[in-house]
Amino acid sequence: MSNIYSQKINETDGVDLIELIRILWTKKLWIIISAFIFMAISAGYAFTAKEQWTSKSVVIAPKVANLGDYLSFRSEYASILDIKDFSQDKVSEKVFHDFKTALFSRSLKEAFFSQSAWFNTYAAKNANSEEAKQKLLSNLVDKNLIVTIPDPKKEPNSIGVNVSFAAETPKDAQNVLLDYIQFVNQWVLAENKKDFLANINLELSGLELQKNKIERDTETVRQIQLENLTTALDIAKSAGIKDYSKSLSGNVNVPEVLLGDAKVPFSDSKLRDGSYLFMLGEKYLQAQVDTLKNAPLVYPQNYYNIERQANLLNVLEKKVEKEGTVSGYYYLSEPDYPVQRDWPKRLILLIVGFVFGVVLSSLIILAREVFSNKA
Repeated sequence: MSNIYSQKINETDGVDLIELIRILWTKKLWIIISAFIFMAISAGYAFTAKEQWTSKSVVIAPKVANLGDYLSFRSEYASILDIKDFSQDKVSEKVFHDFKTALFSRSLKEAFFSQSAWFNTYAAKNANSEEAKQKLLSNLVDKNLIVTIPDPKKEPNSIGVNVSFAAETPKDAQNVLLDYIQFVNQWVLAENKKDFLANINLELSGLELQKNKIERDTETVRQIQLENLTTALDIAKSAGIKDYSKSLSGNVNVPEVLLGDAKVPFSDSKLRDGSYLFMLGEKYLQAQVDTLKNAPLVYPQNYYNIERQANLLNVLEKKVEKEGTVSGYYYLSEPDYPVQRDWPKRLILLIVGFVFGVVLSSLIILAREVFSNKA
């Protein structure tokens, strides 16, 4: 009994399905017309919508040739100051780290577009107010100019930083991306140059302080020497000692207490004690005083090393100020000229329009048929 009932239901379903196909077939002309109407609408959009083309690039850390003068100046700086841990790789990594950080900077992206001739022309065509211009700028920064670092887990073979820009023409996409990378490069190198010059000036200030201290200390030593000799000369004159006396009582030799050290601190210097200097005699002491007054100061070796470093840093500073072209990156893949449009996908839109027209017209026909039968 149940088998007979099921067979009837199946037969009924089969009849209904055939009936639906028959109804749609009788209305096939309307379905085809509807499909072509919607396909025409899709075509209208597909061929009038704003196009979007994306230029892509990949940048990695700069090579020695890219760093140019900047690397040689850094090497010279390390040599002058005897910096032991200097290496080319560290300089390259530091510059590229700054470059990579700057690529992600939203404020730097906005600064780039604000000074871009392309953006000013683009905004004049697409924005009729300052508020609209700002929205356009924000949209470009957020959606069109994209900077990403590949995930090592998803792309283990990828290296560097991916940079892309989407525009309405392939040429604009490529040119703007090239300009942006150059803009960031110039900004980063200008900031590095400022830091470098600041470091040089800081070192020069420190060296100047050391020189001044040595000069003051050396002058103080000479004044102490001069005072001791002048006092001894006055004593020798008063005692009537004209010539050098070779020995002193107490087994103390005069040379041991003569001029002493030229070093500081003075608490360790024999110059404090001029008790026996008068025994050198008036003639010898007078010659010493005259020589000490007229002779130029003689500084310790460290003073001249400091002076040499300062001179070399001054020369280096002038070189850095005239620094030539430097790149803080290396193109693994230069900004390409896109050959495939991102949007609109015209063929896909035409197919979608045609299918949508078929489905929608078929549903309308079937719905009308159902309601007419109920009525």
